[in-house]
Amino acid sequence: MRITDVESHSIRPTYQDFNNHTLQRYHGPLIQRRTIYVLHTDTGLQGIGESVGHGHDEDTLRDKCVGSDPFDEVNAHTDLGLNMATYDLMGKHLGLPAWKLMGPKVRSWIPVSAWTVSQEPAAMAEEVRQAAARGYRWMKYHVDEVQNVVDQAEAMQAAAPPWFKIHYDFNANSDYYTMRPILARLEAFSVSGRFEDVVRASDEDGWRMLREQCRLPVIIHHGPPEFMIKGLVDGYMAGHAPIGSGLKLAGVAELTDTPIMYQQAGGTINQAFLAHEVAVVRMATIDHVNLCHLWKEDVTTQTMPVIGGSVQVPVGPGLGIELDRDRLERCQVPITDPPPSLVRIRHAGGPTIYLRYDPGLPGHQDDMRYYERLHQFGVPGPPPSYVNEVITDFWEGDDDPAAFDRLWKQTESGPIWEVDEAGGESACQNTVS
Repeated sequence: MRITDVESHSIRPTYQDFNNHTLQRYHGPLIQRRTIYVLHTDTGLQGIGESVGHGHDEDTLRDKCVGSDPFDEVNAHTDLGLNMATYDLMGKHLGLPAWKLMGPKVRSWIPVSAWTVSQEPAAMAEEVRQAAARGYRWMKYHVDEVQNVVDQAEAMQAAAPPWFKIHYDFNANSDYYTMRPILARLEAFSVSGRFEDVVRASDEDGWRMLREQCRLPVIIHHGPPEFMIKGLVDGYMAGHAPIGSGLKLAGVAELTDTPIMYQQAGGTINQAFLAHEVAVVRMATIDHVNLCHLWKEDVTTQTMPVIGGSVQVPVGPGLGIELDRDRLERCQVPITDPPPSLVRIRHAGGPTIYLRYDPGLPGHQDDMRYYERLHQFGVPGPPPSYVNEVITDFWEGDDDPAAFDRLWKQTESGPIWEVDEAGGESACQNTVS
């Protein structure tokens, strides 16, 4: 069997209504845009895969793939999206599910987690309600410096069923002494489930103390596999790992008896591949993260419903799912970008900061997580913390169009802040270069 041709389709399916406003503005097109791959062979079989973002164009794919044997890509260490397509081809060629090419099966259902971005407390509560209604038992999100994580936890607990849990993903940018009191406050909430990337990977002593003292599990993503060997963590994340790397990490996890999880952004094609992979990894017991629940429509004929917090491993040959060309076409229809908005950061006691934000710029898709990236510490206010009395949103001026127009003009050269001085507000232009 040889690959004879390739297709590459850029799609940008619509988000669900309830969080479309925030997701489009928070990450821009980066996560919403995906690339669908179709590999054709001289046997008439087609294999499908996907990647987040723009992915490879067809010319690049042809240079890489045409004339090659998909079986040469067993346990490949590059191109997760193409891993999906080659394993789909190999399984279809042999009439076997993809997991049989990865190892012996240990489970037929895999635990999965919903995912979202950090938002004001009321919106986080709605995220919990939506995830639970879709069958999830866990939700993961990145904790941001521009929101108060304790306020978020309180709102999420009020909305959560008793069996629902939150996976807090911090940013590996702090230290033990700063983070331990914050974790202690979060541990008081029954909705809290586990903590990820709490401190820097270089702080091994901090990780050791966290594992000894935290009541809830601590896991690492942005850190070396040696953390499993040294016993510094309760779990390990293999994020967006090609199949060869993912299975090697699975071996370390089994040798050290460390639970492992996989996080791969995408849709149903990605979730099907993830299910086959997790089906053979004995220690893959932490709820695995993908973005399947975000989309109103996807590109496959089959769906993978979440039942009791898990999805079933597909049973057909290859990935066990097929491309729906009509849906693929609909998901390629251009989406109108949202109107201009300002990031509005409101600190209790002031100031209120307004700034422009473009997550579509290279390297800026995660700037909402950090004060430094948003305004380079060029504004007044408290030092960064995950428990500042602050609430942040994307403001379009619906309640005050004249004020929005004024602030939009003023933020052209940098952030604006407003403070309450003797009962009156004043605005100040940031002049720090």
